[in-house]
Amino acid sequence: MDILSFIFGLLTGMILGIWITHIWLAYQRQESTAKLSQLFNQLWQDHFNLMKEMKHDLDNPEYKFQREFFALNKNKRFNLKRPCLAYFFDDHTTLNDQLKTLSAYGLIREVSESSDAPAKYQFNEHFVELLRGKQP
Repeated sequence: MDILSFIFGLLTGMILGIWITHIWLAYQRQESTAKLSQLFNQLWQDHFNLMKEMKHDLDNPEYKFQREFFALNKNKRFNLKRPCLAYFFDDHTTLNDQLKTLSAYGLIREVSESSDAPAKYQFNEHFVELLRGKQP
């Protein structure tokens, strides 16, 4: 076996390996996207009222770049100098459990600064894209 045949075989093997890896990763991305879409559709059905309200808020141009929101009681005094999103326990009786579910799937995360302050959460950017893309 001469050196030229060895180099040709090595390069052919590397190219074939890269090509197979690319196909495999594309397949995994497609499967992952399909699973996430299925999960999102199931969560949409399970938490319809809350997620519909979230979608409505995020479709509002005033909140286009807003990613944080609060979970509050309507009678609680809360003063913030800028517009903010808030979801109320009075409107969604199982709000706490729904937020825990969304958090468990990594769609939101709690970012409260202290235990005295109201619960503050942040939307995952991919979740925002899914909500905005959802047709009600």
